[in-house]
Amino acid sequence: MLSFRLFGFPVRVQWIFWVLCLVLSMNYLQSGGPNGVLKALIITAIVFGSILWHELGHAWARKKSGAPYSEIMLHGFGGVCSGPGSFTRSQSVFIAAAGPAASIALGLATFLLAKASGVSDSLLAFGIGWMLWVNIGWAILNLFPIYPLDGGQIFAGIAGPKNFKLVLWTGLIVAAILALGGLLSKQLFMAILFGMLAWGNWQRLQGQQSSFM
Repeated sequence: MLSFRLFGFPVRVQWIFWVLCLVLSMNYLQSGGPNGVLKALIITAIVFGSILWHELGHAWARKKSGAPYSEIMLHGFGGVCSGPGSFTRSQSVFIAAAGPAASIALGLATFLLAKASGVSDSLLAFGIGWMLWVNIGWAILNLFPIYPLDGGQIFAGIAGPKNFKLVLWTGLIVAAILALGGLLSKQLFMAILFGMLAWGNWQRLQGQQSSFM
């Protein structure tokens, strides 16, 4: 497992994170040749840097909210920032929103720089396209009210502990719809991801993991 510190926060990268990068770049690797390998490396660098940036947004917000310690882990479905701390509902919403905000800000900065410079190189344009998709496209998906995605965490913070079942039912229904959409559009990764999220919300509703986070 790769481990290092960044801006004072410990970061761990599980081996399965690299499998995620491999899956995302498989189409380009299968095309063969050095150009396909180079595109796969570009995707890996963008996914690694962008998810790490996203989690740093959460870590910064946790620190601002009084968390004594935060650590970042990159895994097979993205990343997570965790650690001890007790937060108010508004602080919980702030922490959950900080990651998507960091991602969208990076995506918009990339878009503005690309527009100002008038990108013509094909590989650079390829990288910019992936930067926009990972930082803006994924951030939008992450903001769907599906617990424990950031959108679900925001919804949970706004709704409060007494309405946590509503949060879970909403997450279950939305995740199931997106999983079905992934199957129908033959987007296997999307179908698996949202299928697992739907199942996780169902398990919580059955009391297997019902605590408010």
